[in-house]
Amino acid sequence: DHILNMFDKRITEFAEEKFHRDGIDLKTGSMVVKVTDKEITTKALKNGGQISSMPYGMVVWSTGIGTRPFIMDFMKQIGQANRRALGTDEWLRVEGTDNIYALGDCATIVQRKVMEDIAEIFKKADKDNSGTLTVKEMQEVLDDILERYPQIELYLKNKKVKSIVDLMKDAKGDKSKESIEVNIEEFRSALSQVDSQMKNLPATAQVAAQQGSYLADCFNRMEKCEKNPEGPIRIRGEGRHRFKPFRYRHFGQFAPLGGEQTAAQLPGDWISIGHSSQWLWYSVYASKQVSWRTRACVVGDWMRRFVFGRDSSRI
Repeated sequence: DHILNMFDKRITEFAEEKFHRDGIDLKTGSMVVKVTDKEITTKALKNGGQISSMPYGMVVWSTGIGTRPFIMDFMKQIGQANRRALGTDEWLRVEGTDNIYALGDCATIVQRKVMEDIAEIFKKADKDNSGTLTVKEMQEVLDDILERYPQIELYLKNKKVKSIVDLMKDAKGDKSKESIEVNIEEFRSALSQVDSQMKNLPATAQVAAQQGSYLADCFNRMEKCEKNPEGPIRIRGEGRHRFKPFRYRHFGQFAPLGGEQTAAQLPGDWISIGHSSQWLWYSVYASKQVSWRTRACVVGDWMRRFVFGRDSSRI
């Protein structure tokens, strides 16, 4: 029911208020079902699906991106026809293949769920096969588990808990950490909610750029890592994975709102809205260009627009 849902609530509210001040009538909670040469027909997602029409002079319809026919054919060949994008593992390898990798908008990472592997995780940590896990046994594999299942770390952060050991303590009751021993059912109970923190990565250039850099680094060190694997332990199997799984680092995002105003959401819950954020966006956008020539062209276009305004003669 709001715009810019992927941003902080403060940005969403500011954007809606700004559009209202600018005379823009926002119509949320509805979908376009028909466009004629004179009217747009929409259907409300709530209130019984009410149908309404409105006249227009010009339509700018942004509907997102679709899967390319080449990718769709490939998905059918590997049994992923029911997906909207190629499913990959945490190493960006396409599921159902051995040496095919995918990144960017055409793919999405299918993160393994802790509950699917809970028995194997317990077995891997229980090195003495006693049927119970101690704090020491858990700490020996803790780093590998957190690296393999990032949703655990997100869950701990959300619950303001320092480590899995604290979850084990809660599962056992008020006992000192050193004396904790949990069985498989208590271990499952302690981690039963961690998969609720799983999220898909946004389809942005920031994600694709990091994925490309990650894969390039992996390919360049393929031979070295074959001999000396550096990834986490294999939960289902022996040894270690060749590489560490891909981890996205969010450096922030911008939402230009028009009128030389931009909303910025940066790491650390830092929110900036207004003209100053617009200049920050200009600097970041220019710095991301591929060459100095491109930067000069982009900045030159901005300067001409400031002086002469936008060229709308061809619209």
